[in-house]
Amino acid sequence: MHTGKRMAGGFDPAFFESALDAFTANVAVIDESGEILAVNDAWVQFLDLNDVKAVDHAIGCNYIGFCDRLGTPGGDAVAAGLRALLAGGSGPFRHEYVMPLDAGPRWVKLSAVRVGRLDRPFLIVAHEDISIQRRAELGLREATARLLLAEDAERRRIARELHDSTAQHLAGAKLMLRRLDARDPASTSAVRDEVSGLLSNALDEIRSFAYLLHPPALEHLGLAAAIRQFATGFSRRADVAVTIDIPDDFPRLSHATEIALYRVVQEALANVHSHSGSQQALVRLRIAGEMVLLAVRDFGSGLPPRRGGASGVGLEGMRLRLEFLKGHLTLRNAEPGLALEAWVPFLPEGED
Repeated sequence: MHTGKRMAGGFDPAFFESALDAFTANVAVIDESGEILAVNDAWVQFLDLNDVKAVDHAIGCNYIGFCDRLGTPGGDAVAAGLRALLAGGSGPFRHEYVMPLDAGPRWVKLSAVRVGRLDRPFLIVAHEDISIQRRAELGLREATARLLLAEDAERRRIARELHDSTAQHLAGAKLMLRRLDARDPASTSAVRDEVSGLLSNALDEIRSFAYLLHPPALEHLGLAAAIRQFATGFSRRADVAVTIDIPDDFPRLSHATEIALYRVVQEALANVHSHSGSQQALVRLRIAGEMVLLAVRDFGSGLPPRRGGASGVGLEGMRLRLEFLKGHLTLRNAEPGLALEAWVPFLPEGED
């Protein structure tokens, strides 16, 4: 442990040396004014390895004042949190931030606890490098988003195969039935009618399946037409009145953008039917500057309370699709009901 001259007056350095140096996190002890009184070996090694210039490893510097001088929301949050602790606030105080270094950004989790007498408090401030975890999380989210895109591509392929091959075979079988020998009408008529009915059912099911996998209107007519078509069918099936607010001249977007926003509409309207209890919904699509805004609003029970901080699989899938395209998703209570907004950068057709 490395200490300043004032450290011995508040704490016994021999007692705290082994304790602070046992931490793998970078630790500093600061007094009631925010001045750094002591740092551990991990702090010193971090500064040396990253060539961070600090006189005497920042001992004697005012840590809270340094946070104030950063002039960033993160710096302000840390300064305010540490001052609240020194004033007797409940702890610990925790905050995550990104540290820009020449070797690349580092994700850091700061934790601070208050120790010492009430009339002379000290703070132990620990900085833990969580870059590995955050990069792994970002990598996992990107990989998941890529899997969703791959799933969309596979859906598109299967839908084409069902439409162009399997459905054509079934249609051909129906035509062949019409050519059955009618020399024994009594024996062939019933068989022909039964097989024809089965083939008709199979054709209808395959067409519906192919449409749900990849609606042809999305590829041939664009997002606006596909949303109108889907919403009309949804309204009929779910008995939910859906109002569509999309400009007639809404442009074609990149394929990835159209797929992502279409899936958001599918998931959002499914949630309206399954969870909201609303008999009405509104779907709005707009170009807002350099962004595309898709809004889905219902008039039901609103946003349910979160359980354990986890969101549903469908909602997380929507977020991942949008984040992969540098967009984002927001949810808010609309009183009554729930308002969902999906934002993505505007990319015209052909700019995937």
